[in-house]
Amino acid sequence: MFPFVLLYGFSGWFFNHPRYFRDGEVTKFSVVPAQADGPDVVLPSADDLAEAVIEEMNLESFLYGGPEIMLSAEKRPAYSGFLTYTVNTDEATHDISVNPVTGTGEIRSTPVQAADDSKPAAKPNPMAAIQRAELSDNPMEEVRQAIPGLLDHLGLSSGEAFGGRRAPNLVFAAEADGVPCLVTYNLGNNSISSIRQDARPSMDTMNLMRRMHLARMYTPQMDIRLVWALVVDAMFVSMVFWGISGLFMWWQVKRTRWLGGGFLIASLVFTSVIVVGMHDNLTQGGSRRGGGGHGSSSAAATEHIATSHR
Repeated sequence: MFPFVLLYGFSGWFFNHPRYFRDGEVTKFSVVPAQADGPDVVLPSADDLAEAVIEEMNLESFLYGGPEIMLSAEKRPAYSGFLTYTVNTDEATHDISVNPVTGTGEIRSTPVQAADDSKPAAKPNPMAAIQRAELSDNPMEEVRQAIPGLLDHLGLSSGEAFGGRRAPNLVFAAEADGVPCLVTYNLGNNSISSIRQDARPSMDTMNLMRRMHLARMYTPQMDIRLVWALVVDAMFVSMVFWGISGLFMWWQVKRTRWLGGGFLIASLVFTSVIVVGMHDNLTQGGSRRGGGGHGSSSAAATEHIATSHR
């Protein structure tokens, strides 16, 4: 498993350092100037910004007769990420990242590639106009309609079935006017996407590593994705065995039992603190990209709207 240890480790490392191994010139700056010859931008602290948000929330709450909102000391205001911007110019594309706490940041400038007239034009996709394929025997729909009867047959409470947010795809090769293409049919919305086999996009090393690290779950049939899922499970077994076997080896050396036991207890406490802290961070619902808290917030908003209409 040694090659996969390196592969899995590096593919995860790219997530923590997304700016590494990218093209472009990096320019760092200490503060954000408002203009070339003007004063520096003074960014509000997290505390001040939270107070301003609370004030605006109270104004909105007053308009519909809601409660008075006060800032709580249970969790101190904090920024959850960096301020990011993109500037497109004729010469370059600038990706700007600003630390909202310190006002420092960096600019990654990528020169705009001049159009290469000698480069052959992209070959047309003969299937590009085909966007949907409505099937009367779509397995996704057939199984959905059969699920209420299945639940009744198994003695479970029944009701209408709804598909998940991500439906499976059917991927296959096809030809149009002798042009080989790769077709993807989405079973959930009947959409069709296709691409010429000789025009498939390339992927740089960083994106390949990140996509591989996110690849998960088994596929219904034997393919490379199923093999990768097996590798992930083998990594799990290897790492757990590595940790447990290390404990056995440590216990056999009597002179290190007390010292090692102290480190083990400290590491367990530290790990527990990290898990609890990350749980709090991931469930605060403050980020659109995060998964925590959105359902409850939506439900509460819906209930408030319904109450207002009543």
